[in-house]
Amino acid sequence: MALESIFKRDDIRGIYPKEINGDVAAVVGRALVKQLRKQFPGSITVVVGHDCRMGSVEVAQGLMRGIQEERGRIIDLGLVSTEHVYFACGEHADDCTAGAMVTASHNPKEYNGIKFLYSGCLPFTAEDLKELRLQSERELVRRKFAIDFDEYAEKMIALAGFERRAKGKKTPFRLVVLAGNGMGGMGFEPIAKRLEEKGLETEILDGEPDGTFPQGVPNPLLPEFIKRLSKEVTARKADLGVVFDGDADRAGFVDASGNEVIPSQTLALIAQRKVAGKKKAIVMRNLCCSQLIRDIFAEDESVEVVDTPVGHGRIKQLMRSDAFKGRAVFAGEHSGHFFYPEFHYVDSGVLTALNMLAIAWKAKEEGKSLEEILAPWRENYVWSGERNFTMADQEAVQKALLAVWKKYRQDGVVRYGVRQDDEIGAQRVFVCEDDYNAETLAAPDLKMVCDNGTSGWWFVLRPSGNEPKLRLNVEAWGAGAAKKCASLTKEIEAILKK
Repeated sequence: MALESIFKRDDIRGIYPKEINGDVAAVVGRALVKQLRKQFPGSITVVVGHDCRMGSVEVAQGLMRGIQEERGRIIDLGLVSTEHVYFACGEHADDCTAGAMVTASHNPKEYNGIKFLYSGCLPFTAEDLKELRLQSERELVRRKFAIDFDEYAEKMIALAGFERRAKGKKTPFRLVVLAGNGMGGMGFEPIAKRLEEKGLETEILDGEPDGTFPQGVPNPLLPEFIKRLSKEVTARKADLGVVFDGDADRAGFVDASGNEVIPSQTLALIAQRKVAGKKKAIVMRNLCCSQLIRDIFAEDESVEVVDTPVGHGRIKQLMRSDAFKGRAVFAGEHSGHFFYPEFHYVDSGVLTALNMLAIAWKAKEEGKSLEEILAPWRENYVWSGERNFTMADQEAVQKALLAVWKKYRQDGVVRYGVRQDDEIGAQRVFVCEDDYNAETLAAPDLKMVCDNGTSGWWFVLRPSGNEPKLRLNVEAWGAGAAKKCASLTKEIEAILKK
């Protein structure tokens, strides 16, 4: 953030968003209040307006955020001409300390800036602007390292167990990271540098953050991103590929052959790693996660699998509850969110990538591959992927849920639903024996399960939280799993299309 280049003789000017943006403006806002406080006793009030340029709203909001962070008060004029700010500061001089207009005046459209004046319309002098720049630079130094990215990288590596990796053992391993111009490239780069000495070779693609997302919004659930990652991994003969979502709290994977590692398989792999050596461990999976999670721990008395509602807030609440805190070692969702109690019970795409990297790397050192580990799971458990259906309105959503329940309400099929557990003060998943009525439930998510022991199926049909859509997930396992998954998905689709 080069502040010196944007402070001109009379005001601030720079190219948006490279040189001036909301973050830069917030730094200037904090500095402005501190500078005004040296000159004027009492409370500080700043009149703020902005023009119609691209980025003016962001810059104005950043400026006001910075002013408020230093306990300054705002008079927000919104979209105005510069003369409106002059009018406010001149005609109502007793009500304000200074004014700021977000504009680049006559500069080309890629520019933006800020003009400053005191109450009474006295202009900022060159000396005033110089002092504001110096104060902004001091503010930037104070704020810039609030998060130590080196400390963050070291912490994540330690949490994933890489600090215990033998220094003399350097089995080469190649990782491809598809950041999709989100935050994943920037977040993973310092970690990759620290793992180089251990034999990791990392290629980060689309690593430069770009909010226009020229390759599409990065999302591990989108087939087009997985297909692109698959091509890059096989072309580069990599051992593992990872794609992050836009803010990098989710991660998706493909193996060395370019085959997708679906989120439930990721959950199973990391859960096995996390429960090792634990006596009473809890692994949490949400409604839409695979039967695989239950099956792999079915005969392990030291591990309990707890079903959770969909939604990161609910899962974090459950993990932190007195009933599970201390025993919940890992949790995951079918969407690619994975939760770590050692990392404040929050979801982390980076920790997930590091855990998967450790698993695949260890397999390679032992002469195995991730494909070999996943092969029996891929054969036995078949998932439809999440499918979305747009309905006419919320009434149609309710009718569809009821119609699907009536179709599959039969002997041998168990309904699971979300209810409040008063003992722990959070929502959990329970077996439901009463009639299904979406309008009266805490969460209308409909899960139906048919478990025949060695084979079976389940589906989850749940409404979107903010639009008339239904999301469908189907899984079958055992003999004829692929055929059953396809036919069940088709049956439910036919009901929804009515």
